[in-house]
Formats: sequence, C-alpha cells, structure tokens
Amino acid sequence: MLSKKILAAVSSLLILAGNTVPALAYDSAVLGASAVSISSCAEADYSSVEYTSRYGKVTTIGVSGGDLTFSSQDASSVNINVRNLETGSVVATKNTMESNFSLSLADKMDSSSVYYADIKFTADGISSEYTENYLMLDGDGNVVFIKSPVYDFNVERCSEMWTDDQSLQECLQPQHDIESDDPYVVSVAEELCEGLDTDWEKAFALYTFVTREFAYDNVQLDDEHYIYQDSAAALLRRKIAICEGFGNVFTALCRAAGIPAVVQFGVTETFSTFSNVSVKRNTENANHAWAAVYLGNKWYFVDPTFDNGNRYEGDSHDQGRVAKGKCTYNYYLMSLETFSMDHKICDADTTHGIESSGSCGSNASYTISRDGTLTITGRGEIKLPGGVNGFDKVVFSSDSNITRIGSECFIDCDLITEIILPDTVTEIGDKAFNTCEDLEYIYLPDGLESIGQQAFEVCDELAYVYVPDSVTNISSYAFDDCPRLIISVPETHSGFENNYYVEPYRIIIRN
Repeated sequence: MLSKKILAAVSSLLILAGNTVPALAYDSAVLGASAVSISSCAEADYSSVEYTSRYGKVTTIGVSGGDLTFSSQDASSVNINVRNLETGSVVATKNTMESNFSLSLADKMDSSSVYYADIKFTADGISSEYTENYLMLDGDGNVVFIKSPVYDFNVERCSEMWTDDQSLQECLQPQHDIESDDPYVVSVAEELCEGLDTDWEKAFALYTFVTREFAYDNVQLDDEHYIYQDSAAALLRRKIAICEGFGNVFTALCRAAGIPAVVQFGVTETFSTFSNVSVKRNTENANHAWAAVYLGNKWYFVDPTFDNGNRYEGDSHDQGRVAKGKCTYNYYLMSLETFSMDHKICDADTTHGIESSGSCGSNASYTISRDGTLTITGRGEIKLPGGVNGFDKVVFSSDSNITRIGSECFIDCDLITEIILPDTVTEIGDKAFNTCEDLEYIYLPDGLESIGQQAFEVCDELAYVYVPDSVTNISSYAFDDCPRLIISVPETHSGFENNYYVEPYRIIIRN
C-alpha cells in the first residue's frame, strides 16, 4: 500500500495521463516544468520503437536519416503531428490510411529544440494515441530518438524479468494480495476468458475488465482514518482501488488464467520532470504501481491506472459514487523504450531478486542473491540506496556490528515478511520500515533505545511487536496505520499512540 501522502502528490498526474492529455499540456500546466533543455537530452541507442496491438500485431515507429518512418502489420487511420516541445507548434503532419510510409522531418527541425511525435492510429479495431516519442537532430543533421533519462536504469531493473521456465512458473503462483488461487478470483478469470483461445485474447479481456469496471479511489487519498486493502480477492468485489490494487487485480486474474504477470513499483513523472534536474522532486521512492504481462515470449508493460478514467468520489469509504470517464488502451502492452518516458521501475514484485551488491552505509555493504535474500555486512548505520527493494529475506552477517537502521532504510520494501534485528542495533530511524506492507513480525533486540518517527507506519500486516524495556523513545506515529498489530510496551510508553489516525489492534502495557 503506497503512502497516502505520496499518492496525493501524484494524483493529478495520474488523472490527466489517464485521460490522454498531450505530453506538453500536462508537463507545463500541472508540474510547471520548463521546456526540456536540448543539453539534458541523450540520443537513444535504438532507432525504432514498437507498439503491440491486443492480438500481438506490431506497429513500428522508426527514424532513418532525416525521416520518421511508420510500418505496421495492421494499422489504419494514421494521424501524426510532430510538435516542438517548448512551443507546441506543429512542424510536420500526416493523415493517411497507409500502413507503411516515411515523413520527412530534418528540414523542419532545428538543432536547438526538442520535438515529439503525437501519433494516433487504429490497430485490431482499437484506436490509441501515443505522445511519448521524443526527437532531435544529431550532429550530422539526422533525426534521432531521445531516450528517457531513466531508460538505462529501467533496463537494469528489468534484468529480473527472466523468461526461463522456473522464473515464469514463479510468476504464476499466488502471493500476498495476489490471490490467484482464490476460488472467486479463479471464477472471475474463467468467466472473463470463456470462449477465448489465446493468451493475447485473454489478457486483453482481463485488462478491459479492470480498466472499464473499476474506478480510481479518490476518497482514499484524503482518508487518514480507514485502512484500505489491496487484496485482489477483496477488490474484485468492491471494484474501487488505487494503483497498487489495479496492478494486483490484473496480475491475479492473469495468473489465474495461466498467464505469467507481475506487479511493479516505481516512480511516475513526466519526461520533462525526469529531464529537468532543477525540478526538486523525489525520483527515488516509489509513488506508483502497475503491472507487466508475459505474452508471445516477451514481457510487456501495462498501466491500468493510467488507462482508467473512472473516479470514485465522496466523503468516506462507504459513501460515494462512481463518476464514469474516458477509458483508453494507451498504456497497454508498451515497450520499455516508451514506457520509460514517464515510469521509473524500482522493482518487480517477484519472489526472486536481482543479483547485485553495493554500499549501504559508510562502513556497510549489501548483496542480493538469486533467491531474493538481502545480506548486510559491516558496522554502524545502514541505509539502502533508493530503489533497492527486490528481496524478501533480510540476513545480517554474524560478524557485523550494525548499530542504526537509518531513516527510510527499508521504506516500501513490500516483500519482507519478517526481520530479526541484530542485538547490536540501538536505534531505528524515521520511516525505516515505512510501508513494508507484507511485514508480519519484527524482533526488536534488548539494547534498542529509540524508534523513529513513522518508523513502521502503514505496515498493515504487522501482527506482533515486543518493545523491550531498554527503549526510551517511541517517536510520533511510529506504529500508526497498523490495524492488526498487537504491541507490548513498558508502562513508561503508555499513551504513545495519542493522535494516531489508526491505532494498533491491541496495546499491552507492561508494569
């Protein structure tokens, strides 16, 4: 469950993107970002991008010399407008029923400006619009694609999207909040896929169901007094959710239908914001969730939140109404090149991890193994780098001397279910385990002295915590929004939960 504060900060972007506002419009109007500087743009190491239709047919947009090229197996009613990103003025246009053609651009562009191609076409009976093809001239006067500033990061993050039989089988198994074996989930998937022969048809039917029948929960963004669930089985009945719920439901339905799928977490921002270093925004901690689906021997990215135009409005969880809006397929079966323009991928919610290592403090380091185990070695304070959360087990090396779990160290590490902190830890920093939504149990060692502000906030599966007598400080909101928690504290901390929005289920005060 992503933080309500984070969700509120990006809700305008989600709504606008879902209603297909051109890139220039929502960049400037919503975020106030200045035009992208040509000096901040990097030439892509690819010369074409692919768009895949609901039945797997491919439309390719490419660059060659001074031309933009269009080639499709099925597209019709093609409309292309190439615009200057800063001014919005159209420098080239084409309206045609052709499925293969070139559009001359180089003589209409200048080397100091960034451009984007607004492309609309119909394929397999579905009309879509894509505005995230950014262009510039290279030093030789050729038209080239501009890659997203987070594209290379995403390529690395997607290295865990393996296609071997073992990994794909993992992406068919039930997980927390993705109950693909639940009888009701299975029955819904079977009903939606009845009479459909291919995985392409089934995935499209499931995506259509989620984007048309569900509504984005605007009420949840402002509701601090109710704990909302992201369980696919529960949300299938309610049909009102936020981004993580959309991803969970689509993924669970796909898995129930025998189609590998995963939920992904990351950052959503516009191309302008990712490119503009002067815009002070957090582009590390996750603020959004979506999914990826495996079809035709390839992983594709989907964002049902961005394609859903329905909104749930009202005063409370139980009192509201659904306002129907325009739903699209603009974020269905996207390639990484285009998806990266407004999505930074922090992690896929898989049961395996990306084999990696690095520093997590001045005197500490970490490694992540294939089976999703994070091993920490060293001494002093630890703080994982932003976006390092693809693991479900945490192990502290026996020869370590870790004394402080740094602020936001494990924030949004959604897969962890339990942690045994070493006896050397004396302090837990602010938001250290914030929004670790699968965390059920944590051992706090004797000798621990301080628990930081919002340290375990929105750990909504946390079941039991024993706070040792050595703790002298429990900061504000340390265990807020933990509705299942039974917590035992010394009598010196009686009333620690004052002003909580959602108190623990049970508080045991020890004499």
